[in-house]
Amino acid sequence: MKNFRLITLLFLAFAPLLVMGQQRNCGTMEHLEMMQQEYPKMATNMAEIESRTQQFIKNGEHLEKNATITIPVVVHVVYKTNAQNISDAQVQSQIDVLNEDFRRMNADANNQWSQAADTNIEFCLASVDPNGNPTDGINRVSTTKKSFRSNDDVKKSSRGGADPWDTGSYLNMWVCNLGNSLLGYAQFPGGNPSTDGVVMLYTAFGRVGNVGAPYDLGRTTTHEVGHWLNLRHIWGDGGCSVDDFVSDTPASDGANYGCATGHVSCGTTDMVENYMDYSNDACMNLFTAGQSARMNAIFSSDPLRASLLSSTACGGGNPPGPSCTDGVQNGNETGVDCGGDCDPCDNPPGPTCDDGVQNGNETGVDCGGDCAPCDNGGGGCDAPSGLVATNIKPKRAKLNWTAVSGATSYLVQIDEAGQSNWNDFTTTGTSRTVSGLSNGQSYDWRVTAICGADSNTSQVCNFTAGSSNSGDCAARLSDEIFTVSPNPAKADIMLTGLSTEEVIQVQIMNYAGQTVRLLNVNDVNNPISVQDLDNGMYLIKVMYADESISVSKFVVMK
Repeated sequence: MKNFRLITLLFLAFAPLLVMGQQRNCGTMEHLEMMQQEYPKMATNMAEIESRTQQFIKNGEHLEKNATITIPVVVHVVYKTNAQNISDAQVQSQIDVLNEDFRRMNADANNQWSQAADTNIEFCLASVDPNGNPTDGINRVSTTKKSFRSNDDVKKSSRGGADPWDTGSYLNMWVCNLGNSLLGYAQFPGGNPSTDGVVMLYTAFGRVGNVGAPYDLGRTTTHEVGHWLNLRHIWGDGGCSVDDFVSDTPASDGANYGCATGHVSCGTTDMVENYMDYSNDACMNLFTAGQSARMNAIFSSDPLRASLLSSTACGGGNPPGPSCTDGVQNGNETGVDCGGDCDPCDNPPGPTCDDGVQNGNETGVDCGGDCAPCDNGGGGCDAPSGLVATNIKPKRAKLNWTAVSGATSYLVQIDEAGQSNWNDFTTTGTSRTVSGLSNGQSYDWRVTAICGADSNTSQVCNFTAGSSNSGDCAARLSDEIFTVSPNPAKADIMLTGLSTEEVIQVQIMNYAGQTVRLLNVNDVNNPISVQDLDNGMYLIKVMYADESISVSKFVVMK
């Protein structure tokens, strides 16, 4: 027992050093995939925001805006141990870093890249809370959870985290113990307002106090706030042909780690010093003029970000007013987005029938009332079939099943094999990516088709994290790899490297897992029109005669 206690004390004492040697790991793209499945509006929202952003930059509106934008910040410190309950000084040091980095007043700024720029964006800790009370902008919440993942549990008090303050008036930051080697993650504009903000590992937040090299200079938060302001990773999360939507950043084919100064890819020198690469904190020192334009555009192209411009959260005196559209009860609202200065709570808006939420006079999710009957005119529905786990990685896997006639949504449940202490997720699509898995751990999972009172549950399936073929219901990935070009696409795409001899089915799916088109196998080597598809991300899934599959993704952006 004494030895165990000694080991424990040593572990706690040296916890800040455990990030040494660890490569930067940002969970933003993983979170994006999850959000697109859980919040069906996101893909459409992002496409609309992107269109407005490009128009804003094309019109040169960013060149006309010289006023400094100040963003009020609330930092939710969610802690289990004293070490995780970081000091006020550590929090303030992070705000200082953000102001230096975004205004290009950082001490390590240099002239290596001529396109380096001041973004005219600043940050302040909130001085008034949503109820109008004075605050230091730091909200401390004790938790019993050992760590959090990129699934937004830290943003919910019901899951051991802290509920956000009005996301239309504050940039919410959560600082906690993140598992799976994550340093942080952010929510892109266009996502669910009730989960908007950024999340950081407590030892990678700020530059004083309980921080650990090489992520001890506050650049993790600079990186994640860049995502929150609509920046992509410097390499665009793809090869040389994939864009980060910024014209003055050199093309790159992947992340750079450490400080790989001078590294060349795609025929040009990589900008490893950019805050949106994966370099060590001490190597980062700039945003570009193009990135600045893109970030400034978001305050005109995204309503939620635009509402921050009128926030009084840093000025004291009055609490921010209600936004009526952010999914959070704030201001003088008496309910979520209703009452007070918003619409009366007893007069909710009518049903939408396609938003994945029960509203209006619906009696179920997107059914009943003025929508289609929840049972589609019949009683009950079948249990989901065709369950397969694909894209199985050490940390995540995608769970897929066949659509069930009459189902309005699906309940996905997963837990470590044999435990049956299910973690629940809901979706209106026919797939769900689960994250935060442990490599080598076996997991049970099942799916329930929600059909009113006559819901039915599938068999329990199993897979092992880190393996692409690991037990019953796990799909075997084909050795055949194909590519989609051009990517992003406007009109037509071509599939390269795909032999049709053993192909039995080809389908295009949206990121909610819904099949939007079945392709004729004989036509897959010809140009495939995508003109009728909305802007967003899609998957092409190919099934072979030996029951293996291969999947590739592409983006439609017109």
